[in-house]
Amino acid sequence: MATILPAINQVGKMSQSPTIQQHRIPSPPSKGSGSSKSYLKPLKRSQGKKDRELLMQQAALRAQQPDLTKIETASYRNTYMHNLCLDMLQEGYHRSFSELFALVKQQHWEREQAGPESVLWNQTLLDNEYEKLDTLKAFLTNAEAALRKEDYDVVYTSRYQLARYFQNTKDKWLADHFFSSCLETSLNIKGNKKFQAEAHCNMGLALEESADFVSSAEQFENFYQLVSENKSWTDEDGKTLHFGACSHLTRVYTTIGNKLEANGNMEETLSYLVKAYNMAKESEDSKQEGEASYRLGLAYGKAKDAETALLHLNSYLELCKANEDDAGIGLACEAIAKAYESKGKIDESIKYLEMFCEVAERSKQEGAYSKACSDLGAIFNSLGNYEKAAEYFSKAYNISRALNDSVSIQSSRVQYGVSVAHSMMLNVVSHINMASRPCMERLVDWKSSRADEFTKPVPEPVIEQPTPAPEPQQPTPAPEVPQAVVEEQSEGGQEEDVTATTEPTEEQ
Repeated sequence: MATILPAINQVGKMSQSPTIQQHRIPSPPSKGSGSSKSYLKPLKRSQGKKDRELLMQQAALRAQQPDLTKIETASYRNTYMHNLCLDMLQEGYHRSFSELFALVKQQHWEREQAGPESVLWNQTLLDNEYEKLDTLKAFLTNAEAALRKEDYDVVYTSRYQLARYFQNTKDKWLADHFFSSCLETSLNIKGNKKFQAEAHCNMGLALEESADFVSSAEQFENFYQLVSENKSWTDEDGKTLHFGACSHLTRVYTTIGNKLEANGNMEETLSYLVKAYNMAKESEDSKQEGEASYRLGLAYGKAKDAETALLHLNSYLELCKANEDDAGIGLACEAIAKAYESKGKIDESIKYLEMFCEVAERSKQEGAYSKACSDLGAIFNSLGNYEKAAEYFSKAYNISRALNDSVSIQSSRVQYGVSVAHSMMLNVVSHINMASRPCMERLVDWKSSRADEFTKPVPEPVIEQPTPAPEPQQPTPAPEVPQAVVEEQSEGGQEEDVTATTEPTEEQ
């Protein structure tokens, strides 16, 4: 609103008239004015004796607490991993810090790559496992301190202990990392190659556990070359490292050979199985040698080389006899019987199958005994000896029922039924061909009750005598007619014939 100015005189001076009251802008109302409600402040409650004592105790406890420095305050605010890294850096272990930090970052990266639906996503991260962090700090700093002194034996031992520790905690990725670092460290150890040999062995085992069998075989081969020069080296159990290298190579070569066989590559399969057999033989362990010989014999059998297969299988049989291994004897006999059968030598095959049957029955291997009876039944059935085939199939069926093996029960039942049908076939066909009444009655009875009576002699059919035809009866003589009557009948017939021929018909 515009303010009214006073009047101006003509001379240019302001008039002396009284001052006119001017309008002013009103100020905002105060907080208390115009409020419809008034609030009352709560009254302070007087403290009782118990409250005063509680306040005094709190003040005394605060007085007992020491004043925290900035670093101490930060230790409460930071994570355990952060404080651990700070301690390592303050103590001067920069290598240990870098390795630990890299491992934690690696786990985070692998977790992110796997995604929320993976198993890694739900696993506890390393930076949240305090015991493992303390273990890592202790051994890593110890190894770094030894590295500054170029004491590689201590460096190797510290890293090897870390690898074993994480192997026991089922952290395979950490165990593999430290086994690999042990191998790198062992190359710097001069004068004692046993550390290097052990490192190659540990790396081979780690790679084998990761199913990288080819790389594992390379590590074991390096291990074998080192221990072959020093066969006196022993492990913690007192066994020579040379024996361990042969055993590891036998196992890995066998695994590679089995995988190649599954892919149908028989040539490379045989080469790896031959390597496994040579390693097993060099280990001077008759059990390993026998098993390798058995596997090699089976492979040669699949490759249609029966002669070489029999050579290795007979070697396995002799080793099993020397070790009194009844189960191995049974396996050898079965494999040898199949090899002879592939060569067409059925008599030799039956001989070894019967030996298999005897050994299994003597050693009370019911499953093997059932298998032996089934194999014998199959051979006799193919030879046409159906009675023996049915006998052995019946034994296999009864044993399978006793073992409650559903798969074996079904196969043995079918084989037994087939052999019984083959044994009955000739007699049934002969009964059908004879087609006599007794034969037909037997066939009908068998269809209703399955009673096998076809082996009984067939009764001769009863020849029925034909009933004689009745004799013809003599005709009875007609009664005599008087001659006069006959003449009359003959004359009357002639007159009728004449009238019949002379009288015209209506048509004429």
